[in-house]
Amino acid sequence: MLAYAGGGEWRPLRARYLIHSETATYPEAPTKADSVLTVVIDGQAAKELFDLVGPDSHPTCSSENGDRDRRKKGVECSYTAKLSDPKESHYRCWIGLNLRTGEGDVRVSC
Repeated sequence: MLAYAGGGEWRPLRARYLIHSETATYPEAPTKADSVLTVVIDGQAAKELFDLVGPDSHPTCSSENGDRDRRKKGVECSYTAKLSDPKESHYRCWIGLNLRTGEGDVRVSC
């Protein structure tokens, strides 16, 4: 999968997606009345989104020192200061799209 990185250049994107109803945290099967596409992005693309979505949201989902959250319609990003696994990324973003209305709809919980 490729993502636009500005200046007409496409870059690889580390992402996963889920089509569901209810929340992405506790997903149910999509229905005709409730279908959402949630995409989670990690790594450099998530950092770029995090930088563009600012400013930080308050309160944040985490009480850990240095952790940060940023939210805009349909996009929610987080920065985790301390990683439990060095292979993980400090940055993660969720993009949500309500497939019935076409509007931004992020359904992740803290």
